[in-house]
Formats: sequence, C-alpha cells, structure tokens
Amino acid sequence: MVPGFPGCRRREWVVFLVLVSAAAFLAPAARGCTTVLAAGNATVDGSIIVAKNRDLSEYEVQWLYRVPSMHHAPGATVSLQYIEIPQAETTWGWVGSKSYDKKWGVGMGINEWGVVVADNDASTREPLMGEAGLHDNDVCRLVLERSRTAYEGVQLVGSLIEMYGHSYVGQIYWIVDPGEAWIVECAGRHWAAVKVEDGVAVRANQFQITTSWDEGSDDLIEYAVDQGWCESADDFNFAECYSRRGYPYRSSQTRLERGLDLLGNKMGSLTREDLMEVLSDHYEDTPMYRSPHGNDLYRTICSGRTVSAMVVQLDPGLPSEMQVMWYCMSSPCVGVFMPVYANVSTVPEPYLMGEGPESLSGYDEESAWWVFKRLQLSVDEAYGERQPVVRERWDEIYAAASIEVEEMEEVLLGLYRDGEVAEARRLMDALVEERLMEGYGLAVETVNGFSGGEEPEPAEAVEGEEDKTLVYLGVVGLMLLIGGVLVVYIMRVGGGH
Repeated sequence: MVPGFPGCRRREWVVFLVLVSAAAFLAPAARGCTTVLAAGNATVDGSIIVAKNRDLSEYEVQWLYRVPSMHHAPGATVSLQYIEIPQAETTWGWVGSKSYDKKWGVGMGINEWGVVVADNDASTREPLMGEAGLHDNDVCRLVLERSRTAYEGVQLVGSLIEMYGHSYVGQIYWIVDPGEAWIVECAGRHWAAVKVEDGVAVRANQFQITTSWDEGSDDLIEYAVDQGWCESADDFNFAECYSRRGYPYRSSQTRLERGLDLLGNKMGSLTREDLMEVLSDHYEDTPMYRSPHGNDLYRTICSGRTVSAMVVQLDPGLPSEMQVMWYCMSSPCVGVFMPVYANVSTVPEPYLMGEGPESLSGYDEESAWWVFKRLQLSVDEAYGERQPVVRERWDEIYAAASIEVEEMEEVLLGLYRDGEVAEARRLMDALVEERLMEGYGLAVETVNGFSGGEEPEPAEAVEGEEDKTLVYLGVVGLMLLIGGVLVVYIMRVGGGH
C-alpha cells in the first residue's frame, strides 16, 4: 500500500504517476493573444495607446472587415456565433480583424466613435455555457456596434456576460476611447474592471485584477465564497479565485513580465512605435531566446500563430472618425502596420479574400492575408538573413505612411471645419486604399522573389516542422520519464525483498 493513499497499491500508484507526468509533459502550450496599453504619464504626449497581437491557429485567415452603421427594425434579432439575441435599434460602423466567415465577431477593431476593443482568452474555473453562451469575438463586435464610449462598452460587456455567460473560455476585454482606457476581466458570468489612467498594462492569458477594481459584478465576492474559492472578503483575490488551478501560468507570466520590462525602460516617452516593437518581440537578447517562431520552452509575444496585429494611438483632439488603427496582417516582426481610419468606407478586395482550408494548401495570392503569411514562412526559412532586408523595406513604407497621415491631418481638420465631411472621407478612403494596396503589392513581390517567382508549394511550413519536432521531443521525453519511474520502482521493490 502507498502511505497516505489507503487502498492504493504500489503498482497502481506507479501507473498513476506515469500518466499524470505524461499528461503534464505533453500539455499544449497556451497560444492566446498578448495585449499592451500605455496611458497618461507613460506616453510621450499623454495619449492612450493600445496594441494587440491576435494569436489563433496558424492558418486562420484574417479579413480586414468593415461594417457600416445601420438601423434595425423593432423586435429584430441577431445571430451570433452560437446564440441569437435581440438586435439594437442602431449599430455603429466599425472596422476590425475577422476570421474570414468562420466567426461572426472580431478579435479587435475600432468603431466610428473612436472606441477600440481587443480581447485575450483567460482560463477560469467558473462554469461556462458552451454553445449556449457568447463567443469572445461576439462580445468584441457587440461593443463596436453598440458603444459610443469606452465606459458604455464596459457596462455592455458586464450586462452581456451576466445575462448569457461565456461559451468556452474566460476573457479579458480592453475597451478604450480617446479619453478613457478600461480592462474588463470576465469569467463565466462574473466580471471585474479597472480604469487605467496612467502607466502601462500588459495581459497575456491570465487574469491580473487582484483585490481592487472600479466596476464589477454585485456578487463577485459572495459567489467566490459560496464556491469555496476563498473564506471571506478579507482573503478575496479575483485572479486567484476565478482562475483555474496552477495560476499564474508560465506561458502567460513570462510574456507579462517581458512586456513590462520592455515598456518600463521608456516610461514617459512611449510612442506607438515602441508598442509595435513589443508586439514583434521573441525574447531577443535574453537567455529565453531560442528562435523567432520556434521557441519550445517559452511562449513568445510574437509567434507563428500571430495572424494579425493592431496598434491604435488615440488623439482626443481629433474627430472620432479620424482616429487611426494601424493594422498588420500575420506576424508583426516581418509585416507592416498600415493606417486604417475609424470610419473608412471601403476595404481593398485583397484584404477580404482567403478562407479555409486552414493549411498551406489554401494559399491564395489574391488574398493579402495569405501573401503576408507566406512572407512570414519564407522569412522563417532564413530569418537571420531575410528578416533585416524585409524589415528595412517595411520601415520605409511605414515611415512614409506615418508622414502622410500626419500631413493629411490639417487638411482633414480644415474640411471638417468647413463642413465638407464627404470630401474628408473621400481623402481618408483614398489614403487607406493606396497604402493597403502598396503593402500588399510589395508583399507579393517579396514572396515571389524568395520563391524564384514560382507559386509556393502546398507543403508543410516551418511552423509545422517545429510542431513535429515538439511531438518527437515529447515522445522521447515521455519514454525517458517512464523509464526513470520504472527504474526507481524496480530499485525500490528490489530493495524491499
């Protein structure tokens, strides 16, 4: 018998240890998003800057999706990812990153009022609703369509999850406008929110709110006490109570600490370029660095599963529809951020192309996302040689776009003052069209240059090879683990005779 485990024989205990160890060894690493925010005294001009890497399955095609404002009939409903809910009388126009037609919602975006939303998965122990609940992308889109301010978005998120609950995972929502920044952490049907006025904030895939919050569920503490997660309000900690066992999680904690380190060195002078740099990070110049998109020990901020990225620097002195989302398809370390105005009327066709199958066999040169993804894979084949060359080209393109947006600002403000809103919108649409197509065209040219002008073969990409390597290492490690346990067991059994 095993001491402390009545009824458990030694042989059964050995098998149990092997299975538990194997499960822990082969458990998949978290592949969720990373979001960063700087506000107030942290930024060079006191503005709010929010940035996010959208990380999904490696080949989940992204569309730069635009929906105009609309009016809806009384009593109308809207079908979300899994459920149907009452439609709002008016929904606002927005643009954001959408997983082709696979999902109804979006993972991040900006609306015509200058409200920005982004989200991160976060593990929770609170029961979830499955397909009877809200998908996180549903919530992001509903915030864009129904909120004129960040605070309206916070209240909307709280009411939605209390009413419907989350589907399969807890969430962290970032809701920002030119004047306010909020982080809303949501479990199944419970939530807590903090307002960020100064400093920086980083989230990976774990809750960070602890004993202080500004808004939240009325029964936040009572529910946790009833569940036995804490004894009273005195020892309540939102993150510890509402997270699954094992909190904090290494794959999230390392990204959190890395992001804070990178930002901390530039407090008071942070710009959107600094946050773009954080989104491109792979632990360079640290002992944690392995390879840009093949680090099997530490989950990186920028990864092979980063399908799009966004940086928004909100200016309270500009009209809401002049706020700019800088958008990048695929991994930001080898991609380019291009300007997209909050109330852009059209999106170039290549940015609305591409879909499944979610493998390299789905490659389509007519799709901007697929071209940028192929570019990332091509660079990964010889990252040290190719990335600096690609980066130099993109930096020139980004710098030119930044100057153009800055120079356009006074022209647009003059048109708004004179009531020539239609002309202002025409100019914004033209700028976005030109810059997005310029990025797409250069990406096609670069990809074809790497491949000798031939279409890429639908073979497994570098990331796929890395995944295979991890599997092989896992099998070898598991065999060594089992062998070690058996040796110890035999020695102990032998010593008992």
